[in-house]
Amino acid sequence: MFLFFVSGSPLDDVKHSAKLTAPELLLKSSALLLGALWVLKFTSLFSPQPFSKRTAAVSAISAKLFKPALSEVLCILGSGQQARSHYDVFTKLFKFKEVRVWSRNKEMAQRFVNDLQDPVTVCSSVKEAVIGADVIVTATGASQPILFGEWVKPGAHIAAVGACRPDWRELDDVLMREAVVYVDSREGATAESGDIILSGAEVFAELGEVINGSFPAQREKTTVFKSLGMGIQDAVSAKLVLEKWNSEY
Repeated sequence: MFLFFVSGSPLDDVKHSAKLTAPELLLKSSALLLGALWVLKFTSLFSPQPFSKRTAAVSAISAKLFKPALSEVLCILGSGQQARSHYDVFTKLFKFKEVRVWSRNKEMAQRFVNDLQDPVTVCSSVKEAVIGADVIVTATGASQPILFGEWVKPGAHIAAVGACRPDWRELDDVLMREAVVYVDSREGATAESGDIILSGAEVFAELGEVINGSFPAQREKTTVFKSLGMGIQDAVSAKLVLEKWNSEY
C-alpha cells in the first residue's frame, strides 16, 4: 500500500509515496488522507466513480501508446461500471467511427446503450463484437476465456481489466502468447493475473517503463495491456478529487 500526502493538508509540503510494510496497512487500494479537519472531504471519496474512472484513464494511456494509428472501431466487452467508465473516457479522448458492446446480460447491455446519446451497436456474440475492432476493452466477470486470438485483428490493442484473480481469465492462450503483453505492475500481474499465470505469457514491459522510455511501444503488433490496478493510482485519484473539492467549495 502507498501512503500519499496531499498538498493542502497540515503536511502541506510533503508530497511523496512511501511503501508501508506493517501488517495492518496491507489493505490494497486505500488512499489515506491526513488532516484533522478533512473528515467531510474524506467522506466524498467513498463514491466508486473516481476510482473506476482512474482504471479507464490508465487504460486510455495504454491505448494512446499502443493502439493502431488509424483506429476506427472500439469494442467493449462488459456492461458494468468499468465498461461504462471505459466508454466515457475512450470516446472522449479518441475518435471512433463505430462502437460495439457485448455483454452476457443482454438486458444490461441494452440499458448500457440506452443511457448513451451516441449510436452504439449491441452485438449478440463476442466474435461479432471483436471482428475487425481496432481497440478492445475487456471488462467482464468472466473466469474462463471469452476473447480468442483467432478473432482479433492483427495490430489491435486490448485493454484487459477483468479477471483479477490468479484462476480467472478473459483472454485465451493464443492471444496472450502471440501479443506483446504490457502490465501496470509486473510483480502484481505475475502473482494475481490468471490471464498471465495460466497462459504462461511473457510480460514485455510495464506501462511506466514505456512512458519513461526504457521499453518501446510496439504498436505495429497486437498488444495487450493487463491492468490490475495499483494503490498509487487510488492515491492520485483521491488527490484530484480533493483538489476539485477545494476549487469548488
